[in-house]
Amino acid sequence: MQRARHPSELINPQDSNRFFSKGNVGTSMPDNKFRYQQVSDEFKRHLEDTEVSKLAHFYAAEQYEKRHKFFIGIPATCFAIVLTWLLTSPLDSFFSRSTAEFLKNTFSVFLSLVVAILSALGALLNYNDLAIRHRTAAQKYHALWRKCTNWRTDFPDESLATEAAETVKICRERINEVNHDSPQIPRWAWKSVDVQKEEGSTSYRFEEVKQ
Repeated sequence: MQRARHPSELINPQDSNRFFSKGNVGTSMPDNKFRYQQVSDEFKRHLEDTEVSKLAHFYAAEQYEKRHKFFIGIPATCFAIVLTWLLTSPLDSFFSRSTAEFLKNTFSVFLSLVVAILSALGALLNYNDLAIRHRTAAQKYHALWRKCTNWRTDFPDESLATEAAETVKICRERINEVNHDSPQIPRWAWKSVDVQKEEGSTSYRFEEVKQ
């Protein structure tokens, strides 16, 4: 009876040399191309995620800064200046005695309450801190967005598929970290993203010329 041949005996020695020759060891060229395409697709997803997140966070930071400035900061400062003037100025030189007493004893108390309420609202609503946190998150997303935009500069072809895969993995982990540490984006900030894109917030002029 004929002995069964081991699979290694079925391989032609010349074919074996060609298979293990330089260029076929490890990842083959077709595998490199497929892996490079996977990396490209993942970078595109990260690019979209970081773009949307950074625009929403920048918009939220801007709106919270305006709220803190116009609704709390400026009014509280103005009322505090007026209150200081009422308490330290010789009002009898500018107004009648009764008016001066009213301004110093009654109106100044009212202004003190207003300043105290505005200060309490500032601490309660925390607009300034929210603006700082949203701006910090937006800057982190912007750095990741730039990395996802320019990744082909560092990895221009399939021969660098392995290195590109390591880089996209690092980007993925970094995005997860930023997502975890960032404040929640309000719904109205999400809605602003489409408008910002239409206005060209994330496009370069030379890209617009090409289109």
